[in-house]
Amino acid sequence: MKINWRNCCDKTDEVIKLSFKKYSLFLLRLTPHQNIAQTVLSYTFLGTVLLCLPFMTYSHVSIIDNFFTAAAAVSTSGLNTVNFADSYTFLGKLIVLLLIQIGGVGYMTFSSFIFISFSQRHRLRIHQQEALSTEVSLPNTLKMSDFLWSAVAFTTIAESIGAVILYNFFRANDFSTWNAIWYSIFHSVSAFCTAGFSLWNNSLENFADSNTINIVISCLALAGSIGFIVIADLYTFIRRKTQAISLTTKIIVMSTLALLLLGTITLFMTTPSLTLTEAFFQSVAAMTTCGFSTVNVSLLSSASLLVLVLLMCIGGAPAGTAGGIKTTAFCTVVAIMRARLQLRTRVSILGRKIPLMRLYAATSTFLLYTLFLFISIFMLTWTEKLPFLSLVVESAAALSTGGLSTGISPELSVLGKLIIIGTMIVGRIGVLTFGTAVLASEEETAKEITLKSTEDVAV
Repeated sequence: MKINWRNCCDKTDEVIKLSFKKYSLFLLRLTPHQNIAQTVLSYTFLGTVLLCLPFMTYSHVSIIDNFFTAAAAVSTSGLNTVNFADSYTFLGKLIVLLLIQIGGVGYMTFSSFIFISFSQRHRLRIHQQEALSTEVSLPNTLKMSDFLWSAVAFTTIAESIGAVILYNFFRANDFSTWNAIWYSIFHSVSAFCTAGFSLWNNSLENFADSNTINIVISCLALAGSIGFIVIADLYTFIRRKTQAISLTTKIIVMSTLALLLLGTITLFMTTPSLTLTEAFFQSVAAMTTCGFSTVNVSLLSSASLLVLVLLMCIGGAPAGTAGGIKTTAFCTVVAIMRARLQLRTRVSILGRKIPLMRLYAATSTFLLYTLFLFISIFMLTWTEKLPFLSLVVESAAALSTGGLSTGISPELSVLGKLIIIGTMIVGRIGVLTFGTAVLASEEETAKEITLKSTEDVAV
């Protein structure tokens, strides 16, 4: 029987077009929060399918381990259940790098920038604006278009500068030209997106004494963690589009410096074997949730591990590449507590009153984050026979997308791996966004977006 290939191609094309049409209609029926959740899940499953292809790995990697790697890349957590450097081929690592880049910049930011670049009117559609407004909480002093261009431009510039410096370092240390290019690009993107994936089996422990690696990776992680709001805000201020730096930027910068100082001093004091440079780097790695390490995390003292858990849970800034509760939400909760202890009804930071919606968002995020962290730890202690503190660190690293681990990931059972995968996905979606996607109606979501657009501080 002769096959009519023309008819087959036509029917295949018709099926693909119909599928895309139905998928587009499906997306239009989703709320912005649900849109973000389905996008994260879609990228994770797509990454899993690609990594399961035979030419993506050197040796057999199970489906659950590929699923774990894809989820870790999309969530930019950097946790691994297999030896990433030795298990995946160049193509496999390239897929992971692409997932890291998209996950780090932000799904809605990435897709919105692509759309606005090719759109004749250079404008986003209403549902795209709503989804992007949900993913990135911007103060009303910043326009969405300014944020998009600033985010993409800053990402490109920062990663390029980091890659050039790392390339020169690797060439000076006898790396071949190709290896220097590949290693510099991979680690520059991984650091800026705070992903923590490394092409070495022991992360960056081989470079603990290298000032270049410590400084470059720290700067890239801080640049990504501080967030695009700060960059866009400073850009508009320098160009005199705004008259003052926003409260959000001030909170982010001050809280970041304070947490870094606290982490460095505490780690240096609680683990005597750490040098000041190592203590600083691990504080940066935890607070920015970049997940790199220049020391063996499992050898740190219990007090140091608890400090790392605290820093990972607080995390970076909103609209940045880091995870966690976010520095602005943490500062808002502290401001609420301070106002209550002083018997004041007005909650303010740096003399500015915080809007009621932001207070709700901060307290809800804090409580939900604590709840999800408790559930993850509880389930792991139920299913795994591993040290309790190691399970706490693992859960915190997954939910905050922090990636710092005591090395127990490969020892987890299949159920334990699924628990961590779910925790990573929830952490990347955002606990508040995840909860809203499950419970909030379309009408309430629209009201929230309208109220947020009138506020001058992002939490």
